[in-house]
Amino acid sequence: MRGTTPRREQGMADPVLAEMVHATGATESRHYAAVKPTIQAYRASWVKLAPYRDGPVNSQRVTVSDPAAMTAQIKAKAAESGANLVGVCRLQPHMIDLGAEVPHEFVIACCVAEDYEKVIQGPDAVEEEAMRTYAKCTEIATTLASYVGDMGYPARAHHNGASEVQAIPIFYQVGFGELGRHGSLINEKYGASFRPGFVTTDLPLVEDRPRQFGVQDFCMNCNVCQRNCPGDAIPQDHVMTHGVKRWLIDLEKCYPYSRLREEYCHLCVDVCPYIVKSHPDTYKAFMRERRQVGYKTPKTY
Repeated sequence: MRGTTPRREQGMADPVLAEMVHATGATESRHYAAVKPTIQAYRASWVKLAPYRDGPVNSQRVTVSDPAAMTAQIKAKAAESGANLVGVCRLQPHMIDLGAEVPHEFVIACCVAEDYEKVIQGPDAVEEEAMRTYAKCTEIATTLASYVGDMGYPARAHHNGASEVQAIPIFYQVGFGELGRHGSLINEKYGASFRPGFVTTDLPLVEDRPRQFGVQDFCMNCNVCQRNCPGDAIPQDHVMTHGVKRWLIDLEKCYPYSRLREEYCHLCVDVCPYIVKSHPDTYKAFMRERRQVGYKTPKTY
């Protein structure tokens, strides 16, 4: 299957970021240039696992007479490996990078929740937690792809080390949540504080379905992420893509705070009220801090 969705490039491969950095006379964004040793180690871990994305496939294929039971088995294996959310859907062209070929029928999405308590410790702690969860997702995806291969079905892990699939449309289709005003998908338990890994495969599975539980109606009347965005990058109006409402972040307004400074900016996600359900005390303490500094003031060291 050939993909149809352009990938948003990272780092200086992002043309918008590259233009903004070069306009300052620099050759690298301050944020990416200020990488801490712990973060370098996490990044090295997913690069190390990238060669094992397509593992060996057992010539003795397990017969799958009950796809529902197999789906439950796969989800249990992912949870055992550390995933907090697991979902399955049929792969579609808009879930794949433009021009990329992924020869599989299904995609398994595995997510690890971030420790929201890190918001109290500042941007360094928040960024390190994000990288930790990305690294864990890489391990889970690699382990799960190998597990499926052992059953005689081709499988490919997709993670920060290398990937040809798009997170947001897959998240939506497997029912992890709804798209929020800040551009990320919101889960009722974890808010938008989770990171992904994926496995594409031909193993017979049963699909999950999208779910609506009021996120977008809530976002139409909630302005918390807008009030806290230092760059005013979060729009009021939405667009429709594949029949789904979504808000497009203005990158030229976002990047001066999220890429051109050393500090990590994760405020739009960190202030989302959906996380209060699972971290009430921390959320309230964090929002008191935001109020004291004037909301739109970015987090600093």
